[in-house]
This record gives sequence, C-alpha cells and structure tokens, in this order.
Amino acid sequence: MYEAHTYEWTHPPYDDNEQAAPIFGNQLFTAARTAVEILGDHLSAAAGPGGRTAHLRTEGTVFTLGICDAGDVFLRNDEIGDVRHLPHVNANSSPADIAEAVANHIGDLY
Repeated sequence: MYEAHTYEWTHPPYDDNEQAAPIFGNQLFTAARTAVEILGDHLSAAAGPGGRTAHLRTEGTVFTLGICDAGDVFLRNDEIGDVRHLPHVNANSSPADIAEAVANHIGDLY
C-alpha cells in the first residue's frame, strides 16, 4: 500500500544535455533503499504512487523523496510539511549520490 502523497508533479524534469538521462521513480526508490542501508534498519523505503516519488518511513514519520519541476531533488517531512532541496544532487544524479544526500540531510527535517 502506498503512503499519502500530496506533491503534484506536472511533468518530468529534463536536462539540455541530451546525454544525461533524468532520474525517475524506480531510481528514486533505489535511492531510498540505499539511504536505508546507509542510515540503518530503523527506516523503511517504499515506492511512491505512479513511480514519481519514493518514501522513507521512520517511527511513524513519512518522508517523500521526489524531483521538483526545476529538476532538483527534494526531501519532505510529510507530517510537518518541511521540505529541503538537497544540495549537490539533481534529476541527473546517481541513486547512490541522492542516497548520500538524503542520509546527510534527513536529520534536518525533524
């Protein structure tokens, strides 16, 4: 079962560099699972609705991992609504780099 999702993604991000493939839902889920491996088993990961996002859950708090219209990767605490655009990663970053950014910044959203 998927978690509640409030962010409306109107269109996938793109990059003027035709060689760079944007990151989509299955890669976001891979990033979320990798973040769980980094942070520990107190977290769990789930794919978001329609494959457009991924979710992390810890002790009843759900976080949404997604990509905004500008192509930036964001992490949102769904309970309190705080959002952090993750620095140094974007829609063309690898799942491993996104997972590292999540691990470095998830603590800022409690």
